[in-house]
Amino acid sequence: MTGSVREIVNLAGKYGLKISSIDATDVTLIARLELLPGIFVQVYRNSRKNKLNLALIVGNTRIYGFDSEGGMIHEHPLQDPESHIPCAQGPGTEEFILECLTFLRDRDLI
Repeated sequence: MTGSVREIVNLAGKYGLKISSIDATDVTLIARLELLPGIFVQVYRNSRKNKLNLALIVGNTRIYGFDSEGGMIHEHPLQDPESHIPCAQGPGTEEFILECLTFLRDRDLI
């Protein structure tokens, strides 16, 4: 099990999330961590491109996220998830999951 897959498995267990899908190669990782049916965190990593995309999906819509590629990071904020707001640093996977859980709990969605 690669380090990225191990991290996803550990985070899912730690926060009671269901891994609804996971696909990993030596370069990429795509994982969905389900909170409820239709609500999940999607993680995409590509080590060759130094890329990490994190998204909170509700239904079929990204409502929050961070994308980074080659050191260029931008946020898709909750208030306007279609916008791209440059930022110096994005959250790690665990921090992003915690932010999503807090947001969903504060709005009684989970």
